[in-house]
Amino acid sequence: MTEKESSPQWEDRDNFEVDGSSEDAEDIRVLPVDFEQLLIAPSDWTVSTIYDLIGKQLQLDPAYQRRNVWQARAKSKFIESLFLGIPIPQILLASKAGQKNSFLVLDGKQRLTTIKEFIDGQFIDGRTFKLKGLRILTELEGKSWADLESDEDWGDRLRNEPLRTTVLRGWQNEAVLYEIFYRLNSGSVKLSPMELRMSLLPGNFLKFIVSWTEKIGPVHHLLRKRQPDARMSDVELAIRYLAFKDQKTAYSGDLKMFLDDFCKDENTEFSSNSQKQNECESLLEQMNLAINRGMEEFGEKLFCRKYSDGNYETRFNRAVFDVMIGALSISEVRDWTRQNPGEMKCMYEQLCSTNNDFIKSVESTTKSPSATSIRFSAWYSLLNKRAGFNISIPDIKIPDSKLQVVG
Repeated sequence: MTEKESSPQWEDRDNFEVDGSSEDAEDIRVLPVDFEQLLIAPSDWTVSTIYDLIGKQLQLDPAYQRRNVWQARAKSKFIESLFLGIPIPQILLASKAGQKNSFLVLDGKQRLTTIKEFIDGQFIDGRTFKLKGLRILTELEGKSWADLESDEDWGDRLRNEPLRTTVLRGWQNEAVLYEIFYRLNSGSVKLSPMELRMSLLPGNFLKFIVSWTEKIGPVHHLLRKRQPDARMSDVELAIRYLAFKDQKTAYSGDLKMFLDDFCKDENTEFSSNSQKQNECESLLEQMNLAINRGMEEFGEKLFCRKYSDGNYETRFNRAVFDVMIGALSISEVRDWTRQNPGEMKCMYEQLCSTNNDFIKSVESTTKSPSATSIRFSAWYSLLNKRAGFNISIPDIKIPDSKLQVVG
């Protein structure tokens, strides 16, 4: 039997993922003193000024801008709002460390990206940007910037439209920016911190991961996504898989710091080691094969779900993903599951039914080092005992903690 991609039944749901083991505000280590040196400089820049900054002092790197949340019609309505002079929320920037006149975007990336795309004349995917679905300025329907820029009225109106902008300067700790980012995105639609991470930690590794996840594959099938995830869950899963596979980065319970440190190290290695990309591609291919094999063994709707009280939860569980993919990324484990179909599924259900510590480790406080160690140790130890493997758990720092491991 060959390893091949499965063909899942796509199902998009807002509550598909459970976020107990994802990044959130609890990962941030920030103190009041970190805000004391923060300088807030409000200013009103025009659309023309902002556009001139993009690509120079204000970076919207195309490698990081593929995951646009706004659809084309929403972008057209935003441009219509600018033409109408309707006040829009402020753009929040932060000066880059050591670069006084270069900026990171904390809030307003979609607005800035839309301005750039409209004036450039095309969307990021190469399609011509023509205004569509306008509710008020219907005379501009189907028009592009090329049609309007020479018009004294429309051209000048857009170029001179003010954009309320605030720049944060003087920050010393990246955690301050993460804290502000989380607070800005604490509404009903929470954005992934991956976008901010890529701005704070630019490098070839992160560019590679974003590019790699552009190709629809098993990780998207697992997440039931028809296209690269706008919130970058696919990017996060790929990075956390690689990070737990890496033995140079120890996990201490701070998921944000863990992923940050891993990305920093990988960015450095990508710059100094010409074989590093090939190594990452090989590891990620093993992740793909692991996902495919797991969906064959458990079924597409059950794989990477918590099992309790005789039933599988419907929500995707990152904590279960970590241990399942960690094991199935080993070719010997995949071979064993083929030779013993259904055995791994039975073992997992038995573990969930008999080990309360394991169940707790995939429920609450799943990012703590003890919970992380428990779930890896319990699952890997059971596989080692039943199938004769010798799987080692990732490097996890546990302060003064005694763990019970399932034998």
